[in-house]
Amino acid sequence: MQRCPVCNARWNGNRNCHRCKSDIGKLADIETASDDFYQQAIAAYESSDYPAMLNYATRACSLRRTPKTIRMAACAALLSEQFDAALNLRGKFISSKQENHI
Repeated sequence: MQRCPVCNARWNGNRNCHRCKSDIGKLADIETASDDFYQQAIAAYESSDYPAMLNYATRACSLRRTPKTIRMAACAALLSEQFDAALNLRGKFISSKQENHI
């Protein structure tokens, strides 16, 4: 998160926005948890534990849907031979890329 979702002020890392005083600490905690799950998915990939990779990648994606987390979940689904899930995630990935270009 780079900006306060309430007033759009630059986020300085504090739990409260310096401009509008909104508590944005919980949002930062969610982003941190998503990053942690993403890193666990990478570790599961490195140990060839693809079902665990899919679990962690899906959790990261459910907390914060970005092209990076969607791509990880789609790759994990392919490696776990869950082709329907991979195809579904591909559609979400394409949608997220189009949203970022608008």
